[in-house]
Amino acid sequence: MESFALNLRTKSALFTAVIAATVLGIALLLVYELVVVSDDPDLARQIGWNLLFIGLSAGILAAGAALWVAQRIKLPLRRLAETMSAMARTGQLQSDFRAAGGGSEVRLIEETFRALTISLEESQRARERSYVEAVGAVVTAADARDHETTGHSFRVSLYAIALAKALGIHGDELKAIEWGSLLHDVGKMVVPDEILRKMGPLTAEEWHIMKQHPTWGFDMLAEVSFLQPAALDIIYSHHERWDGKGYPRGIAGGEIPLAARIFAVVDTYDAITSDRPYRRARSHQVALSELQRVAGQQLDPKIVESFGELPEVDLRRLRELCKRVHPGLSLPADLLDSLAEPEPERRADVGA
Repeated sequence: MESFALNLRTKSALFTAVIAATVLGIALLLVYELVVVSDDPDLARQIGWNLLFIGLSAGILAAGAALWVAQRIKLPLRRLAETMSAMARTGQLQSDFRAAGGGSEVRLIEETFRALTISLEESQRARERSYVEAVGAVVTAADARDHETTGHSFRVSLYAIALAKALGIHGDELKAIEWGSLLHDVGKMVVPDEILRKMGPLTAEEWHIMKQHPTWGFDMLAEVSFLQPAALDIIYSHHERWDGKGYPRGIAGGEIPLAARIFAVVDTYDAITSDRPYRRARSHQVALSELQRVAGQQLDPKIVESFGELPEVDLRRLRELCKRVHPGLSLPADLLDSLAEPEPERRADVGA
């Protein structure tokens, strides 16, 4: 971008200098011819100085006009180049970028680039949707093995997105929290059914096996290229506790990755507000009271406080999106849209 601007600036200066020099050269030539052919040297000199002044004035005006024309060409191109550079730098496509202005040639370049961006956005959305559909099939199958009520992983993913936004998280990190929340229990697919579905308390040996599922999930997905580190943090650390009594590593407080601390709060909330074989779902207010009770022990107290500020109506709406999730069926279109594009409000003028 910088070399492009410098090159255009140099060309503009050269163009302006050539015009000014040409006009000045013509004026000097006229002065010379007048002095040579004139019989009255004083009159010739007077007319010559006037012509020289006119020539200089014309040269300055011509240079100013040329500079203005060059700027009219350069500024729109520079704005367009800055928009392209911003998209390349952030990796975020945006077809509704600010118009660069300028003449018909610049507008043609801009519209071509805008059409290309729209095409790439549509391709990106289609790819994202196919990711969600593929992962959704795996997640639905995993949920069906462990939960009487299906849709758990989709609910906690939507809750985690809402909480992360409230905490000021956006962009790739927000997307990573979504994927990590969806896939947090994928390691349970390795746990034998007789342990996973056991109604009574687990033996010490069975509990040891169950506690391996975060490690197994991490190992299964560590080499998946589209998963960000924050997603793997959730998969590996979602059973760590604020007081250090969790597993698999027993880390505490700020040592626990932020994404995993966010997830732990929404996972606990969903467990309280969902039906279980041994009890009925509890209300939103009961769940908030329980979250506050275990804050500082099991959960990060600041994140619990932020979660408590989320409107109950928003959480209820997100829960409704997941009610039609069932094994073997396609994911509902509105749920797919929410997961494929969790941050529609992120659009802003890249070129601003």
